[in-house]
Amino acid sequence: MRTSAVGAVCVALAFLLASFSPPSRADAPLHCLWELHGKHNTVYLLGSIHVLRPGDYPLAPAVLSAYADAKALLMEIDLQEIDSAQVQSEMQGSALLPEGRTLTDVLGARRYARAASLAHEVGVELPEFDRFAPWFAAEAISQLQLTQLGFQPQSGVEMYFLERARSDGKSIAGLETVHEQIALFEGLSLDAQSDYLLSSLEQAHELPREIDDMVHAWQRGDTGWFAAEMASEFGKDPALYQALLAARNRKWLPKIEALLNDDKNYLVIVGTGHLVGRDSVIDLLKREGVGATQR
Repeated sequence: MRTSAVGAVCVALAFLLASFSPPSRADAPLHCLWELHGKHNTVYLLGSIHVLRPGDYPLAPAVLSAYADAKALLMEIDLQEIDSAQVQSEMQGSALLPEGRTLTDVLGARRYARAASLAHEVGVELPEFDRFAPWFAAEAISQLQLTQLGFQPQSGVEMYFLERARSDGKSIAGLETVHEQIALFEGLSLDAQSDYLLSSLEQAHELPREIDDMVHAWQRGDTGWFAAEMASEFGKDPALYQALLAARNRKWLPKIEALLNDDKNYLVIVGTGHLVGRDSVIDLLKREGVGATQR
């Protein structure tokens, strides 16, 4: 999953920056929702889709019930940080290549020609992004496609529950900061970013079908579908998988386990890719002896 306007992509960046399911039961459909029990509380882990269409609502009763039972909301980041002028400046600055560098010379002639041709096929002119880092171009083009398909960041799961939590007076926090998310992409070499852009563009024609498949899998709690997609997407680049998923899962683990020592209930929302397959948050919790039941 990857708004030509810098500000719009900065908002999209905050959402990004993606084990098999047990047999489904007709009398108890599953969701991308897990339940953990501490001595005195419950922690719900909800896998999200960061962008949805207004028509994908309402959410499942089990998901709404988990929110109602929680006193506090945690997400990958506290999305309220995005309103900060300092954060906006950092996000925009991170999208630009160093002075004197262009996307053309970063990719090299062969990769640039291939990327420009692929971008043109989906209605985007790559020279528009010539001053931007390859990772930013990849995310911007994907967000443009998603917007054209009717998907909106403001309709994503996090934004939906953020607005509800604000209205309901629930506490809101993040597992990491916007700065840490930006650093994930800045930490990738320009060569790795270039491969990421090219790979994203090579998959662009499949995006309309894949996003529909993703929403349907998410709605029915099909973790096997997500695990297969994650393996396919990151299998060719284990370093990218480690940086964007596995390492972050390990970093979040003690923070999530600490919630189980509290006396209030929490709803923790992260991208569904962080909750499925090997080295996922669910997998790591189980290795630590913490049971997680899919609901």
